[in-house]
Amino acid sequence: MAKGKKEDVEILEEEELDKLEDAEMRKGKDRDDLSGEEENEEKAEGKEKESAASKAKEKKGNDREIPNAKKEDWEEQPLPYWVMAQIAFIAEREKLSKQKVEALIERIKIKFSDLIVEAGEAVGIVAAQSIGEPGTQLTLRTKHYAGAAEVSVGSGIQRVEEIVDGRSKSKYPTMTIFLNAPLNKDREKAIKFANKLVEVRLQDITSLHEDFANNTICIELNEKCLKEHYLDEKEIIARIKSGIKLEAHQKKNVVELNFKREPLIKIRKAILKLMNSRVQGIKGIEKVLVTEEGKEFVIKTSGSNLKGVLKLEEIDPTRLTTNDIMETGLVLGIEAARTLIVNELQKTFKDNKIAIDIRHLMLLADLMTYSGEVKGIVRTGISREKTSPFARAAFEETVKHLVDASFRGESENLAGVVENIIVGQPVKVGTGIVELVMDNLKTGKNKKE
Repeated sequence: MAKGKKEDVEILEEEELDKLEDAEMRKGKDRDDLSGEEENEEKAEGKEKESAASKAKEKKGNDREIPNAKKEDWEEQPLPYWVMAQIAFIAEREKLSKQKVEALIERIKIKFSDLIVEAGEAVGIVAAQSIGEPGTQLTLRTKHYAGAAEVSVGSGIQRVEEIVDGRSKSKYPTMTIFLNAPLNKDREKAIKFANKLVEVRLQDITSLHEDFANNTICIELNEKCLKEHYLDEKEIIARIKSGIKLEAHQKKNVVELNFKREPLIKIRKAILKLMNSRVQGIKGIEKVLVTEEGKEFVIKTSGSNLKGVLKLEEIDPTRLTTNDIMETGLVLGIEAARTLIVNELQKTFKDNKIAIDIRHLMLLADLMTYSGEVKGIVRTGISREKTSPFARAAFEETVKHLVDASFRGESENLAGVVENIIVGQPVKVGTGIVELVMDNLKTGKNKKE
């Protein structure tokens, strides 16, 4: 009996364990089902969010890129993409109807087709004529003055020659300096800052008295000049004492230098070097003028130092300009120099009330800068680099170029305009570029005759 009871108890324990295991398996299965449903729900939510974000992005892109709305249309049109983009922008802004937009496109097509250069057009000769003929009407004034402070600005035919020749230094270099806030709103602060830009040397603010008999040299400070340039007397005196290795004594605004057995020529050189030392300002800037343009104060300078002025925190570097083309090319690069050539030529002609199509000036600027350096239309510039001996000889120094070419054994390919004119061949521009010949035999004209 005891044995039977024991076996019954073991069977019951096994059944209870089985029941517990089944219950745990069901719970685990339920958990898996729940987690799978949650994952599916999360995936569905993620997809909905992505689709909503993509729709919003498309909508935003369509709102922002109005010109791209009719890409297929502008590809079929004989107009550049940027022109069609402007038309689309204007149509959206002015809320033009479809008929008005089409009428606008047609009018622009006609205008644009009239402006396109024909294939084979001699654009170089046309540009030369378009610049050269009005250039004869330029004034002979070498300069005019920008304001009462007499900041001289190059003008007239001399300025055009200076630009086209690609001279290393401008005769009348000037800069236009735009200031950051709050300097550009306060006239007094702008004037004070402008005066600190002017190059001031020790000889400009002092007077020198030499007494070699008594071995003394006196340097007297000019108090009026010190006030004009906002200079501190103590700083200048300290600079004089530290700038020369001689015994120095101060008496009010006079510094007395004493020497004993030093050679006079050595003393003289040291004094001249000291007097020529710069005490304030930026090298090259001689005069300044503060003018009001729009609602801000701007500094006009006589003299230019683009690299030095760009280091100043008070100026706006994005609007700083100079009329020195070579300096612009060295500091900002060849593209900036090309843009300045176009702007300066256009400004010079405009000042003389002469209108020239900007494309002629752009062609000239491209020719001067395509090699990566600014080179003038002179025998040492563009013409020197021409591969054709006849083209070089036709410009200047004919005999020299022909002799040099013969010594080197150069060949003439007769590819350009000048070369073909020299030998009497048709020039390969305009109608001369066409190589199509009509065969009368195939047209049937000879049969009728």
